[in-house]
Amino acid sequence: MRKLTCLFLTALLALAGPPKADRETELKRKIAAGWVELASWCQQKKLNAEGRSHVAEALSLDPDNAGAKTLKLDGDSAAADADTAEYGKKLATYSKALAPAYVELSVQKHANKDDARFDGYLVRAFELDPKTIGPRIDAEWQSAYQKRDWERAQRLISGAERVQSSPARAKVIREVELKCAESGPILRTASTHKMQYYVQLPKGWTPAKRYTIVVGVEGAGSNFKGMLNSLVNNRGDLPVICVTPQTFSSTNSLSGQAAKYTYAADLVAEYDNGDRFKFDEEGLLAVIADVKKDFSGEDKFCMTGFSGGGNLTWLFVFEHPDMLLGAAPACGNFATRKYDIPDVPEKEKLPVKALQGDKDEYLHQPPNLEQQWLAAKKLADENGYRNVSREMLPGVGHSGCGDRVMAFFGSLLKK
Repeated sequence: MRKLTCLFLTALLALAGPPKADRETELKRKIAAGWVELASWCQQKKLNAEGRSHVAEALSLDPDNAGAKTLKLDGDSAAADADTAEYGKKLATYSKALAPAYVELSVQKHANKDDARFDGYLVRAFELDPKTIGPRIDAEWQSAYQKRDWERAQRLISGAERVQSSPARAKVIREVELKCAESGPILRTASTHKMQYYVQLPKGWTPAKRYTIVVGVEGAGSNFKGMLNSLVNNRGDLPVICVTPQTFSSTNSLSGQAAKYTYAADLVAEYDNGDRFKFDEEGLLAVIADVKKDFSGEDKFCMTGFSGGGNLTWLFVFEHPDMLLGAAPACGNFATRKYDIPDVPEKEKLPVKALQGDKDEYLHQPPNLEQQWLAAKKLADENGYRNVSREMLPGVGHSGCGDRVMAFFGSLLKK
């Protein structure tokens, strides 16, 4: 009898077909289909760059979207003026049509750890249709503010301000940021650049004092919050402001990586083949300027970079030595490229300590960190750097060496 019952249930399941997708999945597929439809039109009109951004957003929502994968949108756009004008109208139409789906997506049931992602859907809806979605996002951040849910209030206010500023949001954003930044990381966008970054203040922060900034550049894993947490968890009582920028130069391909960033998918897609070092260098300079101004940061800052994050760290060592208090690449890469090394006295004494695990699997095999270190040291020696060294860490693998990084920076602060 049990065997017959199982066969009967199997037959019923077969007749019922595959299980129905949950509402979140349905909404993602619906939105992705809309972007693919617009991207397909872009392909016909040779609006390749515009189409690629829509494909990137579609795939970030629905990675298995077959239509998105079949579109060919290589090279620059070469559309007629009339088609470019028509694209503007179509984009407005699709944006207004898809915004409500993003709003509905933002309220789907989810784990607490995914709050930021779902609030991001609401911010995206506001970006697509500010006039219609504006009252909704304002009601949400005001509710969070009244409940003293500072983290959510800051997330929504800063997200909305990136799209379109309002006096009401601008009036409270500073208060909300300060309440959040001492207890946990907050996400900000540089005031003069598109770079976004996480920042966390030291306990007892006050505008009456000035604080050293410690920048941590994440590697290819693009776990930006993880990098920030490593800085914070290892700083102990050091009165430092911890900052992690969302960089592009520290990873290999950006294709399919949009979900790791809080940027719009089209920006990530743009820099897959763009000048990532230019974006990161200019972006970090803008970030440092903002943190100095907004959170009483000292003029000189400390910088570390794990793995691929070593690329940007070495760039600042060689191109901005006058801005650094010290640097500590951790199992870091060094990109062989032309560096514009300034003739400034600060570079001679700039403390640079490369930290390297002797059990790192990449030390003597691709990308061969040993050879990269030797190249960086040679360039430093040739250009008047006299305080660049490496410390081999026994038994340590490919690691960000957070405890040793902060111990080194702590020693510099005591001088």
